[in-house]
Amino acid sequence: MNWRERLARELSGAVLFEEPLAKHTTYKIGGPAEVYARPSTLEDVRKLLQIATEAAVPVFVIGEGSNLLVSDAGVRGVVLDLQDAAGQLVIRGEEVEVGAGLPLQQMVETTARAGLAGLENLAGIPGTVGGAVVMNAGAFGTEFFDLVSDIDVMTSNGEVQTIQREQLDVGYRRGYVPADGVILAARLRLRQGKREVLEKRVREILARREAKQPLEYPSCGSVFKRPPGDYAGRLIEACGCKGLRIGNAQVSEKHANFIINLGGATAEDVLAVIREVRRRVADRFGVLLEPEVRFVGFDQPVAALLEVEGVGEGEK
Repeated sequence: MNWRERLARELSGAVLFEEPLAKHTTYKIGGPAEVYARPSTLEDVRKLLQIATEAAVPVFVIGEGSNLLVSDAGVRGVVLDLQDAAGQLVIRGEEVEVGAGLPLQQMVETTARAGLAGLENLAGIPGTVGGAVVMNAGAFGTEFFDLVSDIDVMTSNGEVQTIQREQLDVGYRRGYVPADGVILAARLRLRQGKREVLEKRVREILARREAKQPLEYPSCGSVFKRPPGDYAGRLIEACGCKGLRIGNAQVSEKHANFIINLGGATAEDVLAVIREVRRRVADRFGVLLEPEVRFVGFDQPVAALLEVEGVGEGEK
């Protein structure tokens, strides 16, 4: 029995072969996953990791599929969805334990409703808690790791380890990616607040996002990180890139740091737009924009994928 058959036989929950990842990303782009697994329990996650390790196949955790550009060729190995197995939220006083598969917005709304302050500035950020750990998600002066006390990771042999916040070297859009295994949960330290004030703040931020961001189109969210002392969107707009279109991918007219899928865009379309934007900004300002989006399933390393002719990676 091969590893694919073992996963299908031994795991509860969905195990799908050649599942189109365009169905599972906010970009609505991406080729098939060799295996797409949505296990029901943590014990099933443990089995999955053990089977994958024995077979020497990679495991990629997809979350809600935001902040990703998945190759048109798809992803080999296992694409793991933790929303059923690790989607809990438990409140103990001012401490909140949240599973890696829990949508970030659900965590924000639940804690605000419980009168716990700290997370409201993260309202509207797409993705899951696990993604927030990986990217140190942030907005309006708040970063996820400002609030984290520790995280749980399941190693490839099924062991659960707890890692304290002070052991982690995190920064702007740089969180924690385990070298071995997957993130299971995070514990956050919040503070008491007034429910009505917190919920009002959440509504205000959601309204600001709706007004400024092209939420009516599929996208990955912000494509580029903020360069020191400036904003990616300002540089892109100043280069006349708003509305730049290649295939069915386009720089948004509403927010220049969003590349939107007009319908039927491919990953190659998006990559072509990213390269052209980087080239123009580098030519005009001498700044080589660093991607915030993660690239999944591509054969080339990111530097080669995004190479801008005539501009070196060191010229920023």
